[in-house]
Order: sequence, then C-alpha cells, then structure tokens
Amino acid sequence: MIKPEVFAVVWRSVLLCLMAIFCVACTSKDVRVRAVEEVPPFTRIAVMPFDVSGCQSCAQAYPSCRPDGGKIICDQIDSGIGYELALSLAREIAIYGKYKVVEPETAVNVLPLVGQAPMAEIGRRLGVEVLLFGAVNRFEERVGGPISALSPASVFFEVAMVDARSGRKVWYAVFDQTQKSLSDDITNLRNFIRGGGRWLTAREFADVGIAELVENFPGLGRSQIKDDYHAGD
Repeated sequence: MIKPEVFAVVWRSVLLCLMAIFCVACTSKDVRVRAVEEVPPFTRIAVMPFDVSGCQSCAQAYPSCRPDGGKIICDQIDSGIGYELALSLAREIAIYGKYKVVEPETAVNVLPLVGQAPMAEIGRRLGVEVLLFGAVNRFEERVGGPISALSPASVFFEVAMVDARSGRKVWYAVFDQTQKSLSDDITNLRNFIRGGGRWLTAREFADVGIAELVENFPGLGRSQIKDDYHAGD
C-alpha cells in the first residue's frame, strides 16, 4: 500500500510535468488584455485604490478612486478590498524591478478624501507618467473549505492604465473568473498549481488574477517576451 506522503510527492511530480507540457509558451486564458491606444514610454507608475462602488458583495473607511476624463474622482467607501487589491497589484509589478511603483498608501496622501482632483496634477505630485486604476465588480467568497467547497470563489475586477499627462486610457485588462476544479477544466492547470491545488478564498483567487494580469502587463512577463520576439523580426 502506498503511503500518503509518497502518493503526495508522486502527485505533485505528475502535476508539475503536466504543467510544463501545457504551459510552455502559453498565453493566459483567464485575463483579457486590450491596448486602447499606443502605450507611451514610462518608467514610473502609481496605483490608485480600486473602486468598489459596483461591487454589492464588498462590505472600515477607505478611499476609492476612478478616472473621469482629465480628473480623478475619489470617495470614502466602506470596504478594504479595493485598497488591498491595489496594494497587491503594486507589489506584484514591483517584483519585476523594471518600473518604479508608487503604492496606494502613498497615492492616498495626495488624493482628496472626497471630490475631484486634476489627473495631471496628481501625476506630477506623485512623480509618475502613468496611473493604474482598478474596479472591483464582483467579489464572492467561497462557501466551504480549501478541500471541499460547496460554492467556489468568484472574482471580477478591471484594471486600466491612464496616461497621467493627457488623461487618456491607453491599456486595459479584465479578470472575470469563478474558480473551477481541475476535473472541470484541465486547461486551468497553471492556475490550479499556482493556487496550491485547493479551493481558494476570494482574496487568494484575486491574487492569482493579479499575478496573471501582471504577466501580461506592458513590458513585463509574457508581454516582454512578445515585444522581444517582434523586435527580433
């Protein structure tokens, strides 16, 4: 009879081998990315607290900001989710070491608690060329535990890159997913491994989405591989 610890090692090895087969040179199916305009050259980014006004399940007073033409509109809202996801996004981008990233806590210090602020002025005060805005539209917690869940976590958020100088949106990405088991979706192997092969909380699942998004971020991860490939054509 195979001991449980031996079976666990063999199972992990099989999963890693399968991941290598499915994930080499693969593109993300979980994150949709679109370049709205040509992304301008930039080296410095500020991540704004995500807007959660459209998320009915998001339930502490935190700032929530969204772009509106050449202005930034901020509100004081009753949820920490938008701030937490913005912080995760900022730190995930910073890991790559390519851009200087201003975290939401620093951005909050120059943003109004309530009201409007000129985007160009906020960009100048933060010393950045582009701003990242996020919006949380769905944040449904799993029902059950990590081994057996009656209902999986479901998360929907959007991220937009805005040129701080012009106020124009130049890049856009969406993560809109409900976690599936590997038996339900074998192509989901990459994120199944990334999530530890278990049912995730909504917060953990959102971090998987953020990691996927950043891999497709201009100049990073798979985006960088694509840029290098075309540069060599």
